[in-house]
Amino acid sequence: MNLLNFLSYDSSNPVLFNSGFFIWFFFIFILFYSLASKFRLPKVFVILVFSYYFYYRASGWFIVLLFLTTFFDYVLAGLIYSSNTKYLKKIFLIFSLLINIGLLVYFKYANFFVNLYGDLSGSDILLLNIVVPFGISFYTFQKLGYVLDVYKDTVKPYSSFAEFTAFVSFFPVIGAGPILRARNFIPQLQEIPETGNFEISRAVFLISAGLIKKGIISDYIGVNFVDRIFENPSLYTGFENLSAIYAYAIQIYCDFSGYSDIAIGIALLMGFKIPDNFNSPYKAKGISDFWKRWHISLSLWFRDYLFLPVAYKILRVLKNKKFLGVKPENWSYHFSTFVTMTLCGFWHGANLTFIFWGIYHAIGLSFERVFNSVFRFKSNFLSKSLNWFFTLHFILLGWLFFRAESFDKAIEILKIITGSLNYAGIGEIISGYKEVYIIILAGYLLHFTPKKVEDLYRNFLLKLPLIAKVAFLVLVIWLIIQVKTSQIQPFIYFSF
Repeated sequence: MNLLNFLSYDSSNPVLFNSGFFIWFFFIFILFYSLASKFRLPKVFVILVFSYYFYYRASGWFIVLLFLTTFFDYVLAGLIYSSNTKYLKKIFLIFSLLINIGLLVYFKYANFFVNLYGDLSGSDILLLNIVVPFGISFYTFQKLGYVLDVYKDTVKPYSSFAEFTAFVSFFPVIGAGPILRARNFIPQLQEIPETGNFEISRAVFLISAGLIKKGIISDYIGVNFVDRIFENPSLYTGFENLSAIYAYAIQIYCDFSGYSDIAIGIALLMGFKIPDNFNSPYKAKGISDFWKRWHISLSLWFRDYLFLPVAYKILRVLKNKKFLGVKPENWSYHFSTFVTMTLCGFWHGANLTFIFWGIYHAIGLSFERVFNSVFRFKSNFLSKSLNWFFTLHFILLGWLFFRAESFDKAIEILKIITGSLNYAGIGEIISGYKEVYIIILAGYLLHFTPKKVEDLYRNFLLKLPLIAKVAFLVLVIWLIIQVKTSQIQPFIYFSF
């Protein structure tokens, strides 16, 4: 490998966990980290240097923006903590919010508002030439969560700027999460990491599972089926369009949970314990249950820093009095849910389809709460099965609008599905896409695999010697190389 290529930023060659570059990068990192991990400052230094190098390779000179915003939040958190008055604390918090949310809005949504203004005014306005910095949605929420925790006096500001910077830029998670909390991560920087047989075995399990989800399932069905149909739905039958929705559901799950698995596994090899980010979301028996299982770190972030503050504010305003005959706790829940899910949709991207997706989920959550308060069903196999079935298909319909480029495309797909679903040709279609349907089925089977089977796999890895664990991981990587598409596919959530 050319040393100059290894050190320089190339926008056409993104840094991915499933790329050859990352294997070299992580191998060199582990060599240095194994020497420094038992010493606090050297360990932080190695993590910091490699994380910033990783980020430079991913986003070029946006590394300066990452450093400056990290520095500002570190200083502002200290000023919030040391301020004697609530007024000053609020002023410094507002500065942090303006910096973080302002940058997020500029990079992700400026062209959205420019385009919206052009549509409303009827004038032709050139869009801004803006490149979105790698991982800005995720590291912004990490920093904001820390500043808000200091403001609420739930944590004290950390004295070490190096440790705080390592927390913000931690390379396994900076691209697409999980979203870390400073109070859980920074204390681990101050400890000697534990990487025994159990940790290594679980890391190999997570990394191999993540690579299979991403490299074999998600990429294959995305390139060979989902992307083609969502781009030109009119060229395909109703059954193919319907299949594409089911396929996209498993594609985005395998892609995003695959990234999380790899990130958590890499962190575990370094001695860091990061909570799981997914918990079999399509097994959910209710929409609220789905959001306890899907992108858990983001759901908890929105709950703690948006939903609960808004809900408590409404309760204080209403002062335990009914408004229009509705109890204050119900107003609190429904309004907070609407605000939270709408912003959650907008967080995913500057497109009205994302906003609709968020509102769609808000309506679903509110309806579910009202329905469950009015109707009481016995908990048995039938009620659980129906609940699961309706929840899954509510989620699938939401994914249609999430994936579609526009409302028109989503409605077109729905019309094709309902208007030309010719069951007579299903066998021929499945035969023509035999490999795709096999992999889609494998993805769902993997998702619905009982926990006992996963435990058997983990225990199998636990009993293997270290060299066999490494060989197993190499075998998985080799298998992915054999079936991968001609070009390495970026993770879906990198675009969010």
